[in-house]
Parts: sequence; C-alpha cells; structure tokens
Amino acid sequence: MIEYSNIRDVHLEISTFCNAECPLCPRNFRGYPYNDGYPELNFTLEYAHKIFNPEFLKQLKKIRINGNYGDIVMNSEAVEIVRYFKKHNENLAIDISTNGSARNADFWRSLAELDAEVLFCLDGLEDTHHLYRQNTSWATVIKNAKTFIQAGGEATWRFIRFDHNIHQLEACKQLSKDLKFSHFQIIDHGRNTGPVLDRHGNHTHTIGKYSGPTEFKVLFHKKQTDNVLLEDITNMRVAKKVITCSAIKDRSIYIAANGDVSPCCWTGFYPQTYGSGEYLQAVNAQLKPLSTKNNALEHSLEQCVQWFNNIKQKWDIDSYENGRLVVCDDNCGS
Repeated sequence: MIEYSNIRDVHLEISTFCNAECPLCPRNFRGYPYNDGYPELNFTLEYAHKIFNPEFLKQLKKIRINGNYGDIVMNSEAVEIVRYFKKHNENLAIDISTNGSARNADFWRSLAELDAEVLFCLDGLEDTHHLYRQNTSWATVIKNAKTFIQAGGEATWRFIRFDHNIHQLEACKQLSKDLKFSHFQIIDHGRNTGPVLDRHGNHTHTIGKYSGPTEFKVLFHKKQTDNVLLEDITNMRVAKKVITCSAIKDRSIYIAANGDVSPCCWTGFYPQTYGSGEYLQAVNAQLKPLSTKNNALEHSLEQCVQWFNNIKQKWDIDSYENGRLVVCDDNCGS
C-alpha cells in the first residue's frame, strides 16, 4: 500500500493536550472535560530523534503538524522539534494548524524564523469565534498572528463555516488581507451541529440546527451507556464503488503523539482504546484487530507501515458486514 521508501508526507500529532474546549472535538464531550480513551502526552524531542532519523527526514517533502486531539501550543519542546526537522532537511515544508491562543512572542517569532507556515484557526470575529473555540481568546490569536507575520512568517486564516459566523465571512476575508495573512481557507469539517456544554456541564448554547436533548445528565448518560455497533452507523448506507486513498495519493502517513503509525488521521483515533457511544466506537472496532505492531517507538517505521496492507485488503469486500471499512468509504470513497 505505502512503502517506507516512498513516504514523502507525514501528518504529525505533536500533543494530545489542548487549551481549547471545542464542543464537537473528540478530546472532550460537547466541551465538558472527558477523556474517552486517548493517552494524554506530548510528542517529545526524544521521540522525534528516534522516529525521524536524518535519512528519513531527507526523503520527506512535508510535515503537517495538526493532531486529532491536541495543539502545538501545549508542547514545550515544539520549537526544538521543528528546528530538528529543519536541521536535517532545510527544504522541508512544515505546516502547523493551531488555535493560536497561547505562548509568548518568542515562540511565534521562532516558528517564523524556521520558515514554518501556520494556519491560525479563526472562526469568525471576536463576537462569534468563541462560540466554537471555547476557552480561547480571539484577541490573543490575532496578536500572535501579527507577531508571526511581522517576523516574516507565512500565515493562513483558517475559517470553519458555521451558521453563526457565515455572515462574517467577507469581513474576515478583508481583515485577513489587512493583517497580511498570505491565505484565507474555508473548511467544512462536519462538526457543525450540536449542544455546547461548559467545563461544569452547563448547557450554554447550541451550534447549528440541533433539536435533541441539551441536559448534561441525559447527554452524558447516553454517551457512557450506549454501545454503538457497526449496524448502527451502516443502516441505509450503500458501500462505495471506488476507494481513492488520500494516503496513497499523497504518499503520506499519520503519526500520533504516542508514536502509533496509521495511514491517515481518520484511521488514527487510537483504535485500540478510544471511543464509546458514538461513530468512532464502531469505526475503531473495525480497525482495532487490524492495527498491530504499529508503534514507531517500539518497532521500525518500515515494520509499522506493514499493517496498512490489512486495510487495503478490505477495499475489495462488497459489504460492511463482511469487513468493508466504513472510515475508508466515508473519507475516500466515491
């Protein structure tokens, strides 16, 4: 599926810690602090040395730092890790997606000096940004982006489209130009409907056209007690005819903060331990028996990518009941 020697792109989760409490992120429950089975740790400089040896770094074209669960601002060794990458491949493109609402000016200047591109997640103006990016400060993100840009950094304004901020799209585009952002990116990430809880479990507001229960006790009980099976998420679905795998196309792999290696971030939600009561429980139940010997701190990268062939074999199966992977169909199927 993907040979070690052909890898050109690495998607890296540099931390599973986050300062934000985005209500539809899998690292919490609707914004309420809750860990559903992922390890809490930072990808360390020691890990970087062990997994990314100089020869491997030389063959890469890009490293994308954007984890499933955490943010680069939470990793105290982040700048040193990026510096190590660039030391062994000065032409390596490094893209960083972040909420941008932490760290001091030296941190952002250092990333600019290392020629990293930073995608600042700014979901609206000051009066709407916090409705999804809970526990972040719009003013702080803007200040840090200015520091980064003024130090010569290439910045992208990353705008998630919601019902509550779409009316500000043109104003955000104009502000990005005024502040000298290099790019403006609009994304729809599928997390645009649901109730929002604060860190104490209080329902504060609702995103999108959600009409279900909002009481914490009802929502949390359902999360903890529901057992979502494959048939629960495949009902009325028809298997896709073709899988155009983005990992194969981009010659990329995903490395989680603990060193686990997967073909992509969609298959890298810690399938051995994560998920109950929702979509990822059923998805990870399919992936769990397939992902073996895939930790790059315990095995070589050459060995870690071998389990990807277990995934490819599933694409020729015609039904989910017989083993066709829902996650591949949902993200790369047509």
